[in-house]
Amino acid sequence: MKFKECGELLNSKGFLLKTKGMAYRSCVRSAMLYWSETWCLKENEIASLRRTERKMVKAMCGVKLMEKKRPEEQMEMLVLKETVLQKAKANGVRWYGHVLRRDDGLEKEVAWNRAR
Repeated sequence: MKFKECGELLNSKGFLLKTKGMAYRSCVRSAMLYWSETWCLKENEIASLRRTERKMVKAMCGVKLMEKKRPEEQMEMLVLKETVLQKAKANGVRWYGHVLRRDDGLEKEVAWNRAR
């Protein structure tokens, strides 16, 4: 949905690929990964995210199917360093760290309340 909203910028040939990559990272990818910290990704969801990102990257680069450019090359053209899956997994690990720290905080709070 967000890709269609930003379509004028992302699909236009009048903008630099680097600019398109920055817009994709800040608008589209952030909308795709909203609440990704709490996801437990299944194989079909992983495949869907990968397929969706590749389709959008191909559209932004203006690459035709006959050109046979690899997705990694297209990501480099847009100056995208990591895929949406790598970002989603990193977000999950970050959330796990928050949960671990929160549990320690609750135990300390319960112990402190018992001591009073």
